[in-house]
Amino acid sequence: MLDKPGNQNRQSDPSRGPRFLQIVDEIRDQIATGVLKEHGILPSERNLSEQYGVSRMTGRRALEALEIEGLVYSADRRGRFVSPQRLKYNVSNMVSFVKTAQTDDVDLKIEVVETSQTYADNRLAAVFDQPEGSAIFAYTRLFHTGGHPIFLETEYVLADRFPDFLRHDLRHSTTQILENNYGAAASTGDIVISMRGVRTDEAKLLNISARHTVITLEQVIRDKAGVPFCFGRQVWRGEMAEFSAHAIVGQHNSDMA
Repeated sequence: MLDKPGNQNRQSDPSRGPRFLQIVDEIRDQIATGVLKEHGILPSERNLSEQYGVSRMTGRRALEALEIEGLVYSADRRGRFVSPQRLKYNVSNMVSFVKTAQTDDVDLKIEVVETSQTYADNRLAAVFDQPEGSAIFAYTRLFHTGGHPIFLETEYVLADRFPDFLRHDLRHSTTQILENNYGAAASTGDIVISMRGVRTDEAKLLNISARHTVITLEQVIRDKAGVPFCFGRQVWRGEMAEFSAHAIVGQHNSDMA
């Protein structure tokens, strides 16, 4: 529950900006100082309007602004909750988020949603530089931290190169499984990050509303010979991730603005 607002005249000071932003500032401060805990429920629009003496529309705007900022998240019809601390993913230093997270003792749980044997379509054939129709193992996993879903991942590997792969325990790092059991060590990764609207099936698994925007990360993992052996697609809750990269600027780029 929110602390009660302070002096009403100060809270309504027009010089501090629109009323809904003043409410956002108060809630942001309470999240930063730990008054509001991770996954703690926020007041409803109605409760905010009563607490701050504003309209329900103003309360709604404050909650929506906090959600856009990534400080809170919605759970279907259950209200809005304080977002947990973002997971940091340095795409320059790792090709396996799971391997790194488990090494760093991040509270990461993996749920296997689906496994299947399929066949390479045009895109997968191009990714693996293999003929269309090549046998492919596919598996989808849901990742949780603190009991909270954070991202959904689907990966594809060549069935001929990795026989019986789906018999392994996929609740662990598949990068380590591929390296330890098949000698396929990740050397480089080609990564593309983008944003899009969430699909209905994804929203259900990630426990978010269908109007959410998600972050997608697609990655082709290559061995030391440069041969691609794994293609993955991660779908992240936007408020859960902080991606970073290390830029190397060469001499020929020194004149760039």
